[in-house]
Amino acid sequence: MQRRFHRIIRNTRIRPARALEVGGVMDENSLLRAPELEGVPRYCLNLVAMDSADGIESLVGNANDMSCFEDAMFDLVLCNATLEHDRFFWLSIAEMKRVLAPGGLLVIGTPGFVRDREHDWGKITATYRVHYKFDYYRFSEQAYRDVFFADMEDVKVAAILRPPRLIGHGWKPGVRPRVPLPRPPLTKRVRRRATRWAKGS
Repeated sequence: MQRRFHRIIRNTRIRPARALEVGGVMDENSLLRAPELEGVPRYCLNLVAMDSADGIESLVGNANDMSCFEDAMFDLVLCNATLEHDRFFWLSIAEMKRVLAPGGLLVIGTPGFVRDREHDWGKITATYRVHYKFDYYRFSEQAYRDVFFADMEDVKVAAILRPPRLIGHGWKPGVRPRVPLPRPPLTKRVRRRATRWAKGS
């Protein structure tokens, strides 16, 4: 999952001024360790106290109420394997959207379920096992589109692994903080034409 999150960060070309991971960890599995985020102020919010390390500031808090953060404070908000353990996940999603700046990117991953004609048996759909004492929800692709990313732009949702984990991302409406694509080098022919045009011939 971490590699998929990092690929989304790389492929969207987002270059945030600040990044937040909700329900994250501080070890090598942190989503904030993407190379593209090197040098960016990074914050990891969790219910459990952890030591800050490697330029990532660890904060103790509940995602249902992130009043410690101002509105529109982050250009990138990441959340993986957290919302299924959150009794009031809709409050956390509202808070993630509140602290996300216009044009910012929200990326969420959870266990889920999908229609899989090859592996579903009758009325049974496979999903990820219950794996913690607080494990309340499994989500569908429709929940991602209609609930998690409601009112967001360019939403993409994918199922990976088996049993499925869903990962989705979307942009909050506004100007996006992205690195421009490099310009392709000019060919000799284009350069000659540009030189002739500049000389007026």
